[in-house]
Amino acid sequence: MYDSSQHVPHTATHIIRAMTLDDIEAVGRIDRDAFDQVRRVQRSLPHPLLVRTPENLHAAFNRPHAGIVIEWPLGRVVGYCFTHVWGSLGWLGTLGVTPRSQGLGLGQAVIAAGLAALRAAGCCILALETMPDSGKNLALYTRQGLEARYMTVLCQGAPRAARQTTFEHWQPGDDQLDHSLREIAGNLLPGLDPTPAARWLMREEGGTTLFWHEAGTPVAFAVLRTQARRQGSYQSYVTVEVAGCHPEYTAEWPRYLAEIHAYGRTQGKMGLVLPVNARQVDLLREVLDLRLEIVHTRVRMVTGDALGSPAARLVLTLAM
Repeated sequence: MYDSSQHVPHTATHIIRAMTLDDIEAVGRIDRDAFDQVRRVQRSLPHPLLVRTPENLHAAFNRPHAGIVIEWPLGRVVGYCFTHVWGSLGWLGTLGVTPRSQGLGLGQAVIAAGLAALRAAGCCILALETMPDSGKNLALYTRQGLEARYMTVLCQGAPRAARQTTFEHWQPGDDQLDHSLREIAGNLLPGLDPTPAARWLMREEGGTTLFWHEAGTPVAFAVLRTQARRQGSYQSYVTVEVAGCHPEYTAEWPRYLAEIHAYGRTQGKMGLVLPVNARQVDLLREVLDLRLEIVHTRVRMVTGDALGSPAARLVLTLAM
């Protein structure tokens, strides 16, 4: 477990600690208020932002590394960040500070603590994705040693749905299936473990994980979100949060995407959203040829090795 006293300083003005179940209400409120303010400044949200579902918030705590909160003054939670440990990869998830407490350096302290927690968990690659038009965010993460490495584009659309599907559904507690997911992912990025993402999504009842075999060999997987994170919202597309395909089966990747769309249609979804990093030129061209369009962009910030080869069929992004 992460011990904040060993990795981040605390003063009389604020204290940083690991998130607990008692923080759920405060974290949900801060998350809503912080992002509601950002969207209103950008004039991109005509209505108030809704709070996350209880299932989504509880899923964040049902993991070995739930995240970080900051108290200022003592006893009053004013900021948070979620942390995601995927084996060798540590991903800094959504974070925020309540609007009234911004501009005091608390966001910087939360980021530093989140990254420290990921390092303490044994992650050798740290990454996150942020809005490319936010100079403030880019500066915050750069000060913490992360580098802006290419753009990630979210591609949205409806490729031709497969008439037949060959995927299987991952189920928790099956050691063989967990091994299969790790084996596929490890061929793309050594030490990458997608099973935590699959577990919390299933606990939340927010989606499912599919995987494919060819001639008895596990070759591809996709962790898919089908339910919205916020109360009263509806998610009309399947979002691919993490997915990968063994290098020897790259030619089958379009078929797997077609099967994902076929699955989405059984859930009443219009199509899929797929994150592609701009350095993956061949993959991006392939996705665009399948009638997906670029609808949003993020900047990938990383410290450590690259997140796989540019030729790899590996996609990942997470805004928990």
